[in-house]
Amino acid sequence: MLLSAALTVLIVIVLLRLHQQNDVAQARSRVEAELALLRLKLEATAQATFSPTQSLEAMIQLDGDLSAQRFADLIARAIKHLPHIRSVSAAPDDVVRHIFPLQGNEQVLNLDYRRLPEQWQQVREARRLGRPVIAAPLKLIQGGQGIIQRTPVFLRDATLPEGRRYWGAVSVVADLQQFVASSGLSDRGPLELALFEADTPGRPGKHLWGPVALRDGAPVIQMAQLPGANWALLAVPQGGWQTASNWLAPDVLAALLGGALVSALLALLMRQQLALRQRNAALFDEIEQGRVAREQLEESQARFRSMAALASDWIWEQDADLRFTFVSRAAEESTEVPSQNVLGHLRWDSPNLVPGTDWEEHRALLLRRQPFRDFEYAQHTGNGELRYLSVSGAPVFDAQGRFQGYRGTGRNITAAKRAEAALRESQAALLQARDRLQAVLDAAVEVAIIATDMEGRMILFNRGAERMLGYAEHEMLGRNPALLHLQQEVTARAAELSIEVGRKVEDFETFVLRATEQGSETREWTYRHKDGHPLAVSLSVSHVRAPDGSPLGFLGVARDISAQRQAEQQLRQLNAELESRVQARTAELSEALAHLRQAQDELLRSEKMAALGSLVAGVAHELNTPLGNCLTTASTMDERTREVRRHFADNSLRRSVLEAYLEDAGTAAKIMLHGLGTANELVAHFKQLSVDQTSVQRRSFTLQSVVDDVLSLMRARWKSTPYRIETAIKLEDPLDGFPGPLGQVLSNLMLNALLHGFEGRERGLLRISARALSEQDYELVVEDDGVGMSEEVRRRAFDPFFTTKMGRGGTGLGLNIVYNIVTGVLGGQVELHCAPGQGCRFVFRMPRVAPELTN
Repeated sequence: MLLSAALTVLIVIVLLRLHQQNDVAQARSRVEAELALLRLKLEATAQATFSPTQSLEAMIQLDGDLSAQRFADLIARAIKHLPHIRSVSAAPDDVVRHIFPLQGNEQVLNLDYRRLPEQWQQVREARRLGRPVIAAPLKLIQGGQGIIQRTPVFLRDATLPEGRRYWGAVSVVADLQQFVASSGLSDRGPLELALFEADTPGRPGKHLWGPVALRDGAPVIQMAQLPGANWALLAVPQGGWQTASNWLAPDVLAALLGGALVSALLALLMRQQLALRQRNAALFDEIEQGRVAREQLEESQARFRSMAALASDWIWEQDADLRFTFVSRAAEESTEVPSQNVLGHLRWDSPNLVPGTDWEEHRALLLRRQPFRDFEYAQHTGNGELRYLSVSGAPVFDAQGRFQGYRGTGRNITAAKRAEAALRESQAALLQARDRLQAVLDAAVEVAIIATDMEGRMILFNRGAERMLGYAEHEMLGRNPALLHLQQEVTARAAELSIEVGRKVEDFETFVLRATEQGSETREWTYRHKDGHPLAVSLSVSHVRAPDGSPLGFLGVARDISAQRQAEQQLRQLNAELESRVQARTAELSEALAHLRQAQDELLRSEKMAALGSLVAGVAHELNTPLGNCLTTASTMDERTREVRRHFADNSLRRSVLEAYLEDAGTAAKIMLHGLGTANELVAHFKQLSVDQTSVQRRSFTLQSVVDDVLSLMRARWKSTPYRIETAIKLEDPLDGFPGPLGQVLSNLMLNALLHGFEGRERGLLRISARALSEQDYELVVEDDGVGMSEEVRRRAFDPFFTTKMGRGGTGLGLNIVYNIVTGVLGGQVELHCAPGQGCRFVFRMPRVAPELTN
């Protein structure tokens, strides 16, 4: 019995142990399957979270730099559906110059990583490795715990030994808790989860998230490969690896109840053991299948990572018939085509495709089940815009090698296509501009154009230089332009510059020092022709810079001035010869000018005397009538007196005769008194006017008195003509000046009107008017309604010796005398307004007090 009881207890213990192992194996298998799905989701979330750095890296490598606008546009679109991303930044030269969003991250802008040891260590590590690096958990400057991926950016540079140069770093900062939640780890269900950095052997290392004690609870561990780090994802069931009580299991009950019947129990035990072995075998098969499924998931994950490594913007999947079964949301944003319009269709069935793509070759490649990369095609969006797309894909096979479809990535390359088109246009324009420039340089055969690099090696030698200096272009390229100069000139100029700048200047710097400082310099040099003869040139050297200000070289434009120097020498000789000629000619002209002035003075005096003679003739004519009347009356009275005396002597004088005589005597006396009074008045006017005009005496006078004197003396010339004179002198205050010259002005104008203004006219009117302009000035106007003047005659009216009556009584000095008297003696101004057929109007503006005469 004891043996049977011991055997029974042993059998029960073995059965309980087998049940416990079976439960644990099934639980681990379930945890591994669930953990594999969570790991894939974690990797996909990480790929999506840190994809902006790949786009930024590609943009910077393409453009060579990054503008604030393009950075903001790209990141705003990339993180639109990624709320756990706190910020994306770009740090050229490791200083943050771009960050999105800026609001809330202002303190990060212009942050220098070198001043933060922890972050600087991460940036240096990423630069050393040449790939992205993820660090977590980190205390963020903005607050909270985060996860940061830093991606170094390198640009191609053939001048460096490694063929590239470091541009800077781009970083993505995500909130660690939200990142974990987006990965589905927070909603863990029946599992307890934790994240650790993967140690080198693949074991958990630094704790990242979750209960740290999970590492000691025999967890299921799977390694997640993130873009920049390897993490260990740990999981155990809630409450640990607990097993249910198996005391009520049939086999255990059978063992307990069959202890009495050993033989029956032994038979039952053998049978149960066989069943247990079968169940264990089935369980091991299930575990093996789980392992295979896990390997397939890992293989699928590897393919997913390989697809993502193709620098994609979105993910797509096709079934075995090549119809779309999945398209990520990013595809809708990039192509603006809803997913429902794509799922279930072939790629080449879209009605929006743009013709020109070789779909036959693409379909043939798919039928051969070959992977493809960067296959490009174009399609129209719903609003008619053109989109260029690039897709890459790889075939998917199951464990038995059966074709399951294609999985791959796609990207919108419209911007790149447009950039390529713009680049082609720019290159074409550059080639065209280069051709035009070359044509211009070749056409400039009169000047020598020579360009050098910064070291002084000639890189351009145009046809003008070949023509001027005798060298061919291929002979000069790569050589120093100093060989074209006279060495003694170069040495002297170098010494001069060395003194000016306080340091030694030599070699090529002698030609370009001032151009480097000032932008350009023009200086005369002596070139040597290929055959040895010297050439005097004016050389302009300019410093050539790129649009960004970096120096490129120097451009020299030389002009042959040998002929100019020869002409200058001849000109100096000619000037020396002409100087003596000019001196002799000047003496001759001075003598001629003196004679001319003397002749002009004589003509002016003659003109004045002629005017005075005209006045005398007029006065004589005017005196002739009253004096003749007086003479006739006197002779008549003389005869009557002798007759009365005879009657008186004969005592025959009657009263009537005496009364008649007395009446005639009274009449004669009146006639004689009137005539003599008129003569006396004429003589007084003539005396006053002649004295004023000949002596130029200064006195106080009224303008009306001068006008009356002139009219009295000119009446003889005017009364026999059909022309009239009107006056309107509205200036009663006396003037202080020279009435004689003023009277001569009026006389000349009146005579000029008779001689020129009224020529051929049957009637005419000359009007003299005056009015006060101010307390200091007055205006005198002499105007007629005669024939007027042409514009050419008006412009020359006041010129000396200019007359339209040359040889017919005109001297050409009348109006010149008027102009000189008014502007000189009287200190006034004169204006002449006239037109053909509309008469002439002389307007004089003169001071009430004439200026003092100067000798």
